Amino acid sequence: MVYTLNTEAAAKLRTLVDEARTSLREPQSATEKLIGDIYTGRDPLGGASRLILGDQGLPVDQVLDASSARTWRPPETTANLFLSRIRQIVTALTPGVPSLETRSRVPGASRMAEYQNEITAWSADHADLEGAMRRVAFLGLLSPYVGCKLIFHPEKEELYERLSFIPVEPGDCGYEPFHRRFTWHSYQKQLSDLPRRWHPKGASDMNPWDIVSVTEVYHEGFRHGSRKLGKFPMSVFVQVGSDEETDLGKRRGEPSIGQYVYSENLPENPLRIVSYLDPAPREDIPPAEVLSWIPLMRMIVQVLTQIDREITTVNKVVLFDKAAISEDVISVLQTATPGATIFAPVDVDDAARGVNATMRPVEQTSILGEYLASLQTYLSLFDDVTGVGPLDRGSASNPRKSATEASSIVAAGNRRNRDRLEILAGLWGDMARVQHSYQRLAYGDSVEIPLPGGMSRIVPVPDPQVANFGFRVDPVEMGHLSKRGELDTYFNWLTTVTNTMGTFGGAMPRMVRESLRRVGKAMGVDDVDLFLETPALEAGPEDRYIEHLQTGRPIPVETTDQHDLYVDFYGRMLDRAVELGAGNASVGALQRAIERHRGHAARAAGNAPGPIGSAPVPGMSAQGQMDNQIEAALLAGLPPPATEQTLR
Repeated sequence: MVYTLNTEAAAKLRTLVDEARTSLREPQSATEKLIGDIYTGRDPLGGASRLILGDQGLPVDQVLDASSARTWRPPETTANLFLSRIRQIVTALTPGVPSLETRSRVPGASRMAEYQNEITAWSADHADLEGAMRRVAFLGLLSPYVGCKLIFHPEKEELYERLSFIPVEPGDCGYEPFHRRFTWHSYQKQLSDLPRRWHPKGASDMNPWDIVSVTEVYHEGFRHGSRKLGKFPMSVFVQVGSDEETDLGKRRGEPSIGQYVYSENLPENPLRIVSYLDPAPREDIPPAEVLSWIPLMRMIVQVLTQIDREITTVNKVVLFDKAAISEDVISVLQTATPGATIFAPVDVDDAARGVNATMRPVEQTSILGEYLASLQTYLSLFDDVTGVGPLDRGSASNPRKSATEASSIVAAGNRRNRDRLEILAGLWGDMARVQHSYQRLAYGDSVEIPLPGGMSRIVPVPDPQVANFGFRVDPVEMGHLSKRGELDTYFNWLTTVTNTMGTFGGAMPRMVRESLRRVGKAMGVDDVDLFLETPALEAGPEDRYIEHLQTGRPIPVETTDQHDLYVDFYGRMLDRAVELGAGNASVGALQRAIERHRGHAARAAGNAPGPIGSAPVPGMSAQGQMDNQIEAALLAGLPPPATEQTLR
C-alpha cells in the first residue's frame, strides 16, 4: 500500500537519518582507512617502508593510487598475515548451506512445517544466500557491523529469480544509534532502473542513464504522520544532482539523503544488521574485530625487520695467521663466486698451530636467538587473538604435546569460531524468516519444485499470517555439517535404508517408516517421499488391517511375508476384537488371514530340502531320484550294491 507522510514527519525522519549517518560514519572512517591500508599492503608500520615520505616529500610519479587498476605491487608482510588469517576464518565460518530447523509458533502450523522446509531450501539455493553469507562473514571481521538484505523482484518471470540476498557494506547501511527506531540502506542506480513511483520531482528533465542515489529507510519504530502506517513501513529518499561526485562508483564525501519521494508498507523489514562484537558501555557502535590484531601484526613485522638486519648487516670477523696464508689467497677468498672450489695453502707440517688455529671465525655474542624467541611469542599471542592456531594451518605446534594438550588447544580456537558462528547462525534464521514473509508475494499459493530424479512436486506455500514459523540454525551443526559432501550423505543414507529394509523386510512398522523418511529429509534427500510411500506389497500388518477396516476388502496375504510376525499381530488384534465385541466380519477376516499365513508358513516349511545325505528310501536321493552308484551299476549290467537298511 502506497501512502505519503506529511511534511513535518518526512522532514523529521530525514533529519534523524542524516544525524544517524553522520554519527556512524565518524568512527568508521578511521577504521576503514586503517584496515584498507593493511589489507592492500599500504601500511607504513606494517612493512611498506617504501611509502614512508621523507622531509622533501615523494615524487608524483611514485605515488601509488589504490583505486587505479594500472598500478600494482605485491602486499607486504602485514597484509600476508592479515589475509591468510581472514581467509581461514571465513572458510571455517561458511562451510556450506546449513539445515534450517523450522518450528511452528502457532497451533495448526505444524503440518505446514515440512512444506516450509522444502520452500526455504529451494529458495535459498536459487537466491544465492550462501554467497551473501560468505561475504557477510568476511565483512563482519573487517567492519564494526555488516548488513544482509532480501531483494524482491516482482517483475521477474521465473519464480526462482524473484527473491535474492545481497550483503551490504557498513558504509551503505546503518541504524539509529541507541534508539534503533529505523534502519537504512543507500545505493546508486540508473534512473531508468527505478520504479516509476520512485521517480522524484524533476525526473522528467533527466536522462534515463543518469545515476541517482536512493536511500530506503525502514522505520517500523517511527510511525508518525500517517494513519495508514503498517507494521513495517518503508520511506524512499532520492538524491538528484551533483551533490555527490562519483569516480568509478567510489563516493567522495558524504552525500545528503535527498528528497522524500513516497512510503509503502512491507511484509517484513528486509534488512538485518549484525556485528561480531558488542559496543562498549555508553556506546552503540562496536569496534571491528581485526583492530585487536593490528598491534601484534606490527610487532611481528618489527621483529622480522630486526632479524633481517641482524643477518644482513652484522659483519663476520675472521682471524688468520698472515705468515700461513698470504694476502693474495685472502683476496681470492673474498672475490670468489658462491659454490666455487678454492684452494688455500696451509702449512700442515707445523703441528703446534694447525689448521683450526690458522683460520677461524671470531666467537661473537649474537642476539639473534632472542629475536627468534620473541617472534615465536608474538606469533602465539597472534594465534590466541585470531583463534587460528598452528593446527588450523596444518602444522603441529609442538610434537611433544600430549593428546589432551592438543585437544585443549583446538577447543580454545574453536570457541572463538563458535562465538562467530552463533552470530551467523542467528542471521541465517533471520533471513529465512524474512524470506518466509515475502514468499506468498513472490510465489503465490503454490510452487512447483523440481526434484533430483527428474520429477517435480507441487508444494503449497504457507501463509505467513496463518502459519507462523521460527527458524533456527545450530552453530555446532553449521560448523561441522555441510551439503557439499553430498556423496558421503547419499552413502550414509544408502546404508541406513539397506539396514532398515534388511531388518524389517516388507513388514516395516509405520513408526519406523516415518522415522526413516524424516532422517532422509534431514540428510538432504528431497525426493524421499516418492520412494517411501507404502505400496501394497510392503504394507505391514497394521496398514493392511486399517485398509480392511476402511474398505471392507479381505486382508491381503503374500507368500513373501514374514508369517510369524503377521500371525502374532493378527492374533492380538483378534483377541482385542473379541474382547470389545466387534462384528463377525472383522473377526472372520482376521481368522482367515491367520489361517492363510499359517498355511503359507506350513507349506514353506514342508518344501524345505532335507539335510544332505539323508534319503527316505535306501538307494534313492532326497529328491526321489535313483542313487548315482546304483544307476551306474545297472547300466554296467552288474547287480546294484548292497545298501544298509535302518529300522526307524
